[in-house]
Amino acid sequence: MPLLQIHFSDKEITSSIKEEIHQSGAKILSKEIGKSIDFVMVILHNGCSLSFAQDSQTPCAYLEVKNVGKLPGEKTQRLSNKLTSLICDKLRVRPEHIYIEFQESERHLWGWNGATFEK
Repeated sequence: MPLLQIHFSDKEITSSIKEEIHQSGAKILSKEIGKSIDFVMVILHNGCSLSFAQDSQTPCAYLEVKNVGKLPGEKTQRLSNKLTSLICDKLRVRPEHIYIEFQESERHLWGWNGATFEK
């Protein structure tokens, strides 16, 4: 159910860094949101045409965190801190060049395995 989507401006990322981002991102979402890692999806789009403050030369990133259910302020604050640290460390993006959008979805608006999560 939790989804982390990362849009990153640089084209070159080693396969080992990609794997570290996938693994660490999934663990962060699972722990902070409190859902099984078996349902966490991580998408990494590198080489995106992104700019921040009209600067398209400095690396920047835009992250989306989507979840079925609520994301209260204390969770989004912790997620913002941990995901920013991950992106700074692995992709060398300065924290002031990262935006993170959080989205809550109702159970009937999220599909999986041919159905939705609505009971």
